Amino acid sequence: MRLIYQSSLGIVWDQRFTEISFSHPMIRDMSKARVRDFIKLVKEKLSFIEIRPEYATEEDLMTVHTRDYVSLLKESSKIPYIGFLDQGDTVHYPGMFEDILLVLGSSFTSIKYSKFLDYVYIPIGGFHHAIPNKAVGFCPINDVAIAALKLFEKGERVAIVDIDAHHGNGLQFILYDKPILKMNIYAYDGNFFPGTGKIYEIGEGEGKGYNINIPLSLGSTDDIFEKSLEILDLLEVYSPSYILVIAGVDGHKDDQLKSLELTTNSYNLLGLRIRRIKRATNASIIAYGGGGYGPMSSLSMVSFLEGLVGRRTSYEPLTFSKDIGEIKRIEKIISRFKILSDFFS
Repeated sequence: MRLIYQSSLGIVWDQRFTEISFSHPMIRDMSKARVRDFIKLVKEKLSFIEIRPEYATEEDLMTVHTRDYVSLLKESSKIPYIGFLDQGDTVHYPGMFEDILLVLGSSFTSIKYSKFLDYVYIPIGGFHHAIPNKAVGFCPINDVAIAALKLFEKGERVAIVDIDAHHGNGLQFILYDKPILKMNIYAYDGNFFPGTGKIYEIGEGEGKGYNINIPLSLGSTDDIFEKSLEILDLLEVYSPSYILVIAGVDGHKDDQLKSLELTTNSYNLLGLRIRRIKRATNASIIAYGGGGYGPMSSLSMVSFLEGLVGRRTSYEPLTFSKDIGEIKRIEKIISRFKILSDFFS
């Protein structure tokens, strides 16, 4: 009799997640609804182990963030009303600091359990915009950078796969000179937030060759996204011990922050691709919910998880590009980056 291997999935969960959002007031309710809908949907569709997160400490924040900025976060958390930490995107609210420590602690909890499970998923987090002394783009902290540096300091070989409608400018800034592989696929026209992510930015010093930016034209479709995922083949060359995946779903065609024309199929394909890489490298996989501000966000998140456990799904028709040259452009970029494997192979 042939035995069928069942992938083990853990989801870090606390009911408090349904009330946490650092997004602009106009979309905070939608951001919270995404998480509430996600936990209901994933319980219907998948078997998983629920993991209770632990809290991080103030000192953990200072792995990346300045002491003055951490003090600002603490003081802002005491203000009895909602306000902004930055120029008008990232909010502070009463009790925010405790929520920040819970979100960051989720990464540390995931690291602890990742040795016993094939995949660990955190539906909230993946804050890739924040820089050491400032909140940026709904991100009060950079939890992924902190987790990556903690692992790196322990001698782990770390890779980050950052899939989101927006370029992970904070991650790039913080880790630019570190030999931590960063692979970023995002929407880009030179102006779309945050406006960063040029392809010639490949890292510097010990991090030279470790920063890979794959910009997709605004309005890119499922077929273009599928082509862009071919850059992930480099992970098999890099052979990391840990892969941190920001699986942001704000590139869905129905997202409120309109940028790409993706469907749930793309996120399912991402999960399947990460699964293949897991089998090839035996890396520990920790994934984050990332961004997502539309009616299909929750299903897109679940579609990604279904891919991780080997389930191909198709909840809506694929989207296709009318521009043949766009796929050729992505092929050219990927070919250019594949020679970077000389830096870390």
